[in-house]
Amino acid sequence: MNRLRKNSQSNRSQKGAATQAVLMSVFRTLKLRALSPTETLAHALRHLLQHNELPPLPGRAVAGG
Repeated sequence: MNRLRKNSQSNRSQKGAATQAVLMSVFRTLKLRALSPTETLAHALRHLLQHNELPPLPGRAVAGG
């Protein structure tokens, strides 16, 4: 079990490690675009539930608004 956790970055499976990698990439992309990852994902999930589709990725935020 210790070897599995070491190889999968403390995840319980390789699939979990792959999922974590995708989520970290999404979070980093949103932060680089000066967007709040949690707010952006929450908005996307609400939109998905209401419209049965994901919204387009928001554009880059402009400093000073």
